[in-house]
Amino acid sequence: MVLLIGHRGFRGELENTIPAFRRALRYADGLEFDVWSTEDGKIVITHDGTAGCVPVKSLTLREVFRRGGRIPTLERVLKEFGNAFMDVDVKDANAVEGSIRLVERFGVSAVFSADDAGIFRSIRRECPDCRVGFSITGYRGALVLPSLKGIYSLHVPIDAVSYVGFKNLSIILRTARRWGLKIFLWNYKMDELTWVPRFLPFVDAVISDDPARMRKVLLAADAKEWRGESYGGLE
Repeated sequence: MVLLIGHRGFRGELENTIPAFRRALRYADGLEFDVWSTEDGKIVITHDGTAGCVPVKSLTLREVFRRGGRIPTLERVLKEFGNAFMDVDVKDANAVEGSIRLVERFGVSAVFSADDAGIFRSIRRECPDCRVGFSITGYRGALVLPSLKGIYSLHVPIDAVSYVGFKNLSIILRTARRWGLKIFLWNYKMDELTWVPRFLPFVDAVISDDPARMRKVLLAADAKEWRGESYGGLE
């Protein structure tokens, strides 16, 4: 069974907020979100690292709340949704230690991920036993990949199909799984409802923009596999 994870909870106006996370977990097994550190060392969840267009690293937590409105802390999310699986995407090197400490404190099942090689290595140094994934966000990430040690999971955008083609991306995913890596599929600007079913045989988790609709897709795919039918495009 493929793990279903809500991308920022639900992508859209309320993404990365408590309401979005709560809604996502009606359908998903877990949550994905980006974490940053405030000036006073608190870990907050925001995609672009800002609160009211001001970098959170230059604000105290109190100032973040005043400017950012719905921005939650990692501590609150772990406390409220601790039974869910978490993909903690670390965007800020200063957030590494605090994020690890909080996840360990609450005993949450999680994978840490990063699209920056330096942050990836920092997480590995700080917590050698943690599951740490590397996110491919462009050619630079693909080039640095062979130099990284101890990767647990590879987080691959569906959008890569537009650059390398379906067949080549499928080969890449199959090869990575043979190397023992878990494959987390995520979406930037593609139609995930069309593409995800074609890649399901090669992935372990889907980070979905819309977990409600994706759950239906996954259930349909499970039924199709149970009937012995092949996935579209994979014959």
